[in-house]
Amino acid sequence: MDKPKARPVQAVLNGNRSLAALLRAGRAFDELEKRLRPHMSEISRETVRVACVEGDTLVLSVTTPAWASRARMEAPRLLYEAQAIWPTPLRQFQVIVESRAGD
Repeated sequence: MDKPKARPVQAVLNGNRSLAALLRAGRAFDELEKRLRPHMSEISRETVRVACVEGDTLVLSVTTPAWASRARMEAPRLLYEAQAIWPTPLRQFQVIVESRAGD
C-alpha cells in the first residue's frame, strides 16, 4: 500500500472548514494563555492553563483540587485581564480539574 502524499497544512485547511476553525480556536486559546501568564503568580504559571472560552466564561484547567483552589483565588484577576484581550465579552470564570496523560 502506498503512503499518502504529504500536503501543506494550508492545503488541508482550505479543504476542511471545521478543521480550520478548530485550529484557529486552538491558536487563540494559546495566545490568550501566553498573554495571561505574566498576570499569574509565579507558582501557578506551570500548573494553571486556559482550557477554553465557552460563551462568556473563561475556563481554566488544573490537575488537582488543591490547584483549583489556588486558581480560583487568581481567577478574578485573570478574568479582568482576559476581558481586555478576548474579542467577545467575558463575564465569569470556571475552574476545572482534569487529569493529565500519565496521571
